[in-house]
Amino acid sequence: MSKKLERVLEASREEIEEGLAEAEAELEECLGRCRELELLIRRANAALGRQHLPMAGRPDRTMTLHKAIESVLRENANQWMTVQELVTEVNRRGLYRKRDGTKVGANQIHARTNNYDSIFEKDGSRVRLRMED
Repeated sequence: MSKKLERVLEASREEIEEGLAEAEAELEECLGRCRELELLIRRANAALGRQHLPMAGRPDRTMTLHKAIESVLRENANQWMTVQELVTEVNRRGLYRKRDGTKVGANQIHARTNNYDSIFEKDGSRVRLRMED
């Protein structure tokens, strides 16, 4: 039975690959539209002075945590900030949520800044962007 299935799958391999490529392209288009709508909603909430909340029970995954940290540091003129200050700002601005939709914690900020030491400079619990040489 498995030989028969293997032959059928192999015979239609080209069709499967074409269908898969088409589905992946359609998914990317849909995800792009979702990102556009989420940005539009975020801008509208900001215009109304509302804090951004993730979409209906979904974590906000429009920005990676290290990009969120970079954004906060840049807006703070790259002044040293404590991990707790970064946690507060990332969560207050709604820049990043964990996969389960909960807010980011200090341990995650510590881990991410340690893992991206080419981007971040640390001094104890203080963080800033690494200066360009």
